[in-house]
Amino acid sequence: MNAESTCISLPVHTRPAVVAGQLKNFAAFLPGAQVVLHVSAQARFTAAQLEAALRQAGCANAHLNPQRLATGWGNILLAHLANIAWIRRRLPQCARICLHSSNDMLVRPGLARHLERGSNFLHTRPIRPGSRWRFAAPALADPALAAVCRRLGNAALIGSQVEGSSYEAALLYEVADVVKHAARQAAQAPYPREEVWLSTVAHARGACVSGTPYVFSEVHRFDRVFWRVLQVVDPLIGRHGDPRWLPRRALEFLMIRSGFHHIGRGTVDSIAQDLADRLAPHEWLSDGAGPWRVFDRHGLYGVKRVPRRPNAPLRRYIEQLSDQMGERAGAAPGEQGLAHSSHEDH
Repeated sequence: MNAESTCISLPVHTRPAVVAGQLKNFAAFLPGAQVVLHVSAQARFTAAQLEAALRQAGCANAHLNPQRLATGWGNILLAHLANIAWIRRRLPQCARICLHSSNDMLVRPGLARHLERGSNFLHTRPIRPGSRWRFAAPALADPALAAVCRRLGNAALIGSQVEGSSYEAALLYEVADVVKHAARQAAQAPYPREEVWLSTVAHARGACVSGTPYVFSEVHRFDRVFWRVLQVVDPLIGRHGDPRWLPRRALEFLMIRSGFHHIGRGTVDSIAQDLADRLAPHEWLSDGAGPWRVFDRHGLYGVKRVPRRPNAPLRRYIEQLSDQMGERAGAAPGEQGLAHSSHEDH
């Protein structure tokens, strides 16, 4: 399994220039991989505008999925399922599917070799009552997901970050077959279904897990500190671990606004240079349902969240890394144009 047999599922809704920059980033750090774009129905640009931006940037690694579904927070699973179905029909050579979002980028060379060492890369995060994870309760109360788990022999819920997760294509096709109808049913309370459904079914199907997702997320950095704070304040505000309790929500909002958890150049450099000693203290996390491994200290190749603004300093810094990779590899912009299928597969 090599980069040429790797596909990336990428739902997008932001500016065409940002999408083009992300595809150039993928081409530099995972050359040969084909990126399948699902453009949100709410996107404020046309397919023609996106195609023009991709051609101008020399992005020869893109395919446009003609299906455009509504997306939003807590409503990304269907977009990935649409991309998985498109890959299954149109790219039969695909042996691996990696999942990404429009606010992550790669920063370290060697990802293709890393993926070749294993089968599937996802988390084994237990989701049980009493978890401090804010989305555990909605996931446990989701009747559509509960029905899926019953069909799988009362499978336990297992969560995984989507960004940087990687599946054998055959396994992900099987997972998609299991969930595609149930996923159309709305959840009683919104939560990021894509972080629970795919990994739960994959584990229930006996997935061979070789490692964790290869993207470092600031979300886990935030949760680590937030949960430590809750251990102190829970006795004062009551309702231990209840994410709906107003004082807890207010505290969470204020901590998010502080921005202490945001990704900076220091984190990018630590990952780009594989400075494992800096990363090792954050390798494991416990949210009340048992410890789980957030990342392999030597298995990180990307970061999120990267601001979705073309001139954001962090994005520009990572784009410089991409340019340096391209220069070292002697890579020239693709000339074959955009491989799109906007008129097919409706």
